[in-house]
Parts: sequence; C-alpha cells; structure tokens
Amino acid sequence: MLPVLRPMLATPAEPFDSADYRFEVKWDGIRALTAVEGGRLRLWGRERADYRDRYPELQGLRSLPSGTLLDGELVALCDGRAELNRLLRRHHLSSPWKIQQAQRHTPVRYILFDILYYHGRSLLDEPFKRRKAALEEWFAGQDDPVLMLCPGTEAAGKKFFAETIAQGHEGVVAKHLSGRYRPGQRSASWRKIKPVHVIPCVVIGYTPGPEGFHSLLVAASRQGTLRYVGELTCGFTASAKAEGAAGLRQRPRSRPIVACPKRAQWVEPEWYCQVQFLGWTAYHRLHGASFQRWIAPQGILAPLQTGPEAIAP
Repeated sequence: MLPVLRPMLATPAEPFDSADYRFEVKWDGIRALTAVEGGRLRLWGRERADYRDRYPELQGLRSLPSGTLLDGELVALCDGRAELNRLLRRHHLSSPWKIQQAQRHTPVRYILFDILYYHGRSLLDEPFKRRKAALEEWFAGQDDPVLMLCPGTEAAGKKFFAETIAQGHEGVVAKHLSGRYRPGQRSASWRKIKPVHVIPCVVIGYTPGPEGFHSLLVAASRQGTLRYVGELTCGFTASAKAEGAAGLRQRPRSRPIVACPKRAQWVEPEWYCQVQFLGWTAYHRLHGASFQRWIAPQGILAPLQTGPEAIAP
C-alpha cells in the first residue's frame, strides 16, 4: 500500500540563475498529494487531512496506473492566476450539495509538479530531473481538463522570476535537478522565491500576550489617508517585543484611530515599525506580513489623516 506522505517543503531564497536548477511557477493554492491503487483514489494535504470528498472533479485520476503517487497544488484560476481566497471559500465546505454547486462557480485545477511512485515503484530517491521526465511522459497521454503540468524553465531563473511575477503569480520554486524527494522535510534543494516589499506602518492596537503582546494591529498611509492594513504575529525578537510592550502600555486610547474589524487594546498612533510583506490581498490587507523593526516617525506618515477603510492598495 502506498504511504500517506507529507509533502516536501522549500527554503526561502532570492532570484538566481543556475544550470543545476529547474524554475517553476509557485501557485497560491492548497498543496495536495494523490495516490491511486486498484482504481481507489486518495487525496490529502500537508497534515494528511482527507480532501477526496471535497473535490469530486478529481475522480478522473482513478484511471492512473495502480501504484501512482503525485504531488501538486489545487488552485482556483482567474485569468490564469491562482486566487487562494476563492479556493478557501470552497475548501471548507462539507455538504455534498454545496460542494456540487461549488464545482460550477469555483472549478479547480490540479497543477502537477512531481511524481513520487509509479506502478508501485518508489521514485523518492531518483533525482528530480528523472522524476520530472517520468511525470511529463505520463502526462503526455492525458486529456483531463482538470489536470495541468506546472510550467517552468531551466537555468534562467532571474528572467523567469520577473516574468512570473509580472503575470501576477505568487512566486517561483527553484528545484535542484539532482535533488531527491524528502517527505515532510524543508530542504535547500527546493527554494521558494517570492517578491518582498517593505512598508512603514503605525501601531493602532495590540492583542495581549504573555510577553506583553501577542500581535500588533497596524495602519499605513494609502492614497494620503491612514487605513488599517493588517495584523502582525511574527518577526519579533525578544528585545523588540519588550521595547514595544513597555511603550504601548503607556499610550492607551478608548477607540481605534481608524476603522478596524479586530478586537484589541487600542493605542495612540505614536509607535512606528517597518513591515515586510509579499503583496496585497483582495481585501486590501497585507499578505504574508511580518514585523522587521521599530522606526522613527519623522516624515513617514505625516500628516496623519484618518478616513474610511482602504478602497485600493
């Protein structure tokens, strides 16, 4: 029986060129592994949760040769780009009727990028280049519109990254051509490359925690008006938390300076920080945001003008 493996994970990196790597689109979707044995399909995610009943349109994969295990990404596409928020609204459905309706308004594609077992034989210790060739050979005989082979190129990583980001994708994954598949491990032979942006923000509130605060609620100047843009939960060093907690406790206010959907301890907008993020969500919030450092306020958000929630990033 095929094992229920956890997917291999990538380490962060910056754009680079190398003839030793294949560069592929990084899709903003839900990671999913598929196993077929004797016409029986299994579909699961990172924590081995069963996804099979959530995506009945993937039943066509039962025609795979018995003993096949694939790795890929479930996506909901809009103009060729993956929209995670659309997919998540469908992903959590459990009612068969609602899932059937979701197939119509939120169809999924299964982007394939690796093959781990074929005809019952493990390919885990085969180099990625051979696994990719085996996947492409099998895929050449497929006509299922739900399936898609992950596009990519070799060597010219910087150019491919620039083109991929310009098309609106999340980023790129660079895979070493001789790398083995390491289930459940984060390996340097796979490198995820995402665009990184930095923005100055002002703290408008915080949620309490054992080290002074658990998270920070921040706002930024958008089109000349201060607007709530997100909640920061990572990136803090112990010293940064201690410094911020001591200062924020001394600046309480009864209401947030701008509209905010969260519940928190509100503070005067006098503490500023630099925030790293990957992009903007459909709801005009920071995506993949993390705290970098405290910064001086001079000229950053002045003059502060409060207004309605952001209408555009």
